[in-house]
Amino acid sequence: MIKETFLETIKEYKMLASGDSVLIAVSGGADSLALLHLLAEYQKELGIAIHIAHLNHMIRKGDADLDVRFVQAVAQKLGLQAIVESFDVQSFAKEEKIGLEDAARRARYAFYDRAANQVGANKIAVGHTADDNVETFLMRLLRGSGLKGLCGIPPVRGKIIRPLIKVWRREINEYVDSLKLVPRSDHTNYESRFTRNRVRLKLIPQLKIYNLNIKEIILQTILLLTDDQEYIDGKAQESLVETYISGSENEIKLNLKAIKEREGPVQGHLLRKAIEKVKGDLLDLTFKHIQDILEKLESTERWELHLPGQIYAAGNGREIIISKQKPEEPEDQAFFYTTTVPGEVTIKELNKKIKIEWASTAELTADPNVAFVDYASLGKNIIVRSRGEGDRFVPFGMKGSKKLQDFFVDEKIPQGLRGAIAIVESNGRIIWLAGWRLDDRAKITKNTKKIVKFELL
Repeated sequence: MIKETFLETIKEYKMLASGDSVLIAVSGGADSLALLHLLAEYQKELGIAIHIAHLNHMIRKGDADLDVRFVQAVAQKLGLQAIVESFDVQSFAKEEKIGLEDAARRARYAFYDRAANQVGANKIAVGHTADDNVETFLMRLLRGSGLKGLCGIPPVRGKIIRPLIKVWRREINEYVDSLKLVPRSDHTNYESRFTRNRVRLKLIPQLKIYNLNIKEIILQTILLLTDDQEYIDGKAQESLVETYISGSENEIKLNLKAIKEREGPVQGHLLRKAIEKVKGDLLDLTFKHIQDILEKLESTERWELHLPGQIYAAGNGREIIISKQKPEEPEDQAFFYTTTVPGEVTIKELNKKIKIEWASTAELTADPNVAFVDYASLGKNIIVRSRGEGDRFVPFGMKGSKKLQDFFVDEKIPQGLRGAIAIVESNGRIIWLAGWRLDDRAKITKNTKKIVKFELL
């Protein structure tokens, strides 16, 4: 049965192709021994080359040295050479201020990459099983995890493959026994200081009280969640492309309006993908980090959040920026132009134009880019400029004047847009905030004799 499941898993997830060179991670335990012997047995059928790698974590001292010699003996028996390296995981954990399990995992995969490069392997096979998948699901559930985390251990991740991911540990033990192999035993697998051990030795037996098939049920749940995750992940990838404005190795800009048009669940996954694209991984990124960004989507003010791994998220009402560098405060582009009636001004800093012409009547229009002005309110020249310190005007429909800054806040005009608003001034006062609001003193009245049309293009 184990052989059929092993081969079916390789085929289902397209783990191997003829000509592949595979580095097999061998600890000396039952799982890795089973993986090694299965790949060795089907090596010719699969058309692959195999290599062995073993990392001495230097945790179990004398036992660890015996593990090395055991793996070397197994390799020799199969006519293979084992790549062996020692690494002080405990010291590494202290230096990085991380848990021993996390430190060991990071050290292993870094070693596998080095060893794979050394022998020219394009695949790295590790011995995770269905039991490991169930334990991982429960560990993530206990500490809190999103959909992706609850999908468990992926069968394929980059060049990492897991041919035993659907095989139960009891099947592996039976297979190893049938080969008359005596795997190495790691006493740390029974120490309660490790979360995985507590889940395997205490939590799962308790869950079996409620349902003897709890592991099979959890595995089925993982597979169902994986289907859902793949669907949402596909939607998120499509959305990332559709909301993309620009990007580089250190930064990505996304269209805020386009993000807000997506369904809620897709928004979160889209943001995770954008962060992963810049950061390189999602380590230490939590549900709370994504929620903090989502809560800022409606903000019209400039905002900034500090994410794990020296990554920044910032918004300005128009776009969201994910960056490795702290975003700089946007600087207004200063500009100043003069014209007359009729006339036309090209504002190269904003890539816009303002056209001024005579009008016979004041048309009724809801277009904010068009304004009709009483010619009597204008002076000899028309000034088109950027905003200035202390600017005030009388918004259409009001009697008293208001600071431009207060108007921006009241109208919820995004911080990033404020510097891109052209101020039309004449006769010593603001006439029109182009595209936003006419000054009440320039409006058309029953006494108006000449009408001027302003248009923002």
